[in-house]
Amino acid sequence: MSIENIAVGAVIIAVTLIISLIPILMGASRKRKTVKPTELFPPRGASPIDVLIQYYGRTADPRSLFNPLMLYWAKRGFITIEEDGKRGLKLTKLRDVERPDSNDGFSEDTFELEKSLFGRIFCRRKVFYTLGASEHFAIFYDKIMSGCRQEAEKLTDRKCKPFKILTIILPFVMLFAVSLTVIISTGEVLAIVMLFPMVAIGFVRGIPHFEFDKGSAMLYFLYTFFITCGCVPFCSTVYLLPWEAGALLSAALAVAIIILFLVNKKINLRTSEQLKNYGRICGFKKFLLLAEVKKLELLVEDNPEYFYEILPYCYILGITEKLKKKFDRIIMDGPGWYLGELRDILMP
Repeated sequence: MSIENIAVGAVIIAVTLIISLIPILMGASRKRKTVKPTELFPPRGASPIDVLIQYYGRTADPRSLFNPLMLYWAKRGFITIEEDGKRGLKLTKLRDVERPDSNDGFSEDTFELEKSLFGRIFCRRKVFYTLGASEHFAIFYDKIMSGCRQEAEKLTDRKCKPFKILTIILPFVMLFAVSLTVIISTGEVLAIVMLFPMVAIGFVRGIPHFEFDKGSAMLYFLYTFFITCGCVPFCSTVYLLPWEAGALLSAALAVAIIILFLVNKKINLRTSEQLKNYGRICGFKKFLLLAEVKKLELLVEDNPEYFYEILPYCYILGITEKLKKKFDRIIMDGPGWYLGELRDILMP
């Protein structure tokens, strides 16, 4: 291949990647410019699920929601928590979950997910052991987590949809253009084999967003299909082509995979109202991380339950370990809804 043709292919790849990154940069810029007022609490009506979704958006990972929700329910008087050496934590139901008094940060859809999970935990009896959960409960919990991911998708779906479509179409256009460039410049019709990895990627990317277990047969099928129908023909073709052409096609395929499976999922554009909630949560997190122990001690004196009120949200924001060092220096009584040493058991 001539230097000019290599340059054309490289420009096509670079332009595609830059265009695909624009919505991510736009979203990051808007989040960075959002006002982040100092907040002593998260939005009053927001559950841990609400804070998770409003803070992380499409990148929210709800797999570790159980502990925050458990503490949130206990603080609101729905359950009590007791240590059990053999069966983990013992959760005892006191009453059914209720909507919070405030609509600040509240979402009806996430409340329905929370209510469904609570109902399933205590569907047969008023006591639940965390290490005694059945396989059926684990399956149901995964469905609830999938519902949380869908709500996170909805948070930015309207503004992100055009960009998501764009970042799906562009990689395939790029692969076709680069393949055509290689064919024209080298006369090697073998480059048409790039259609195989394009079809394989399109098939895998086009599968609806089901949640597959790590060892599921469907995942093995997808991996096998991608390798046999995509990777094998591509590697064989690259081996037979001139090294410049092979390198260009490899770069194009790598960029296409990055855009389709990484960049596309990182697009996170929000409305002004959604950014307002995000900014408040950021302000709450920043306050906790920067607050001196004396300030936190005053808050605990005014509200003895302050630590236990914010703890579920600290889990969500990933700051429990840093806060533990501060609150360990503050004398606090244990909450009435927990039998045991809460900070030693639930915090890192």
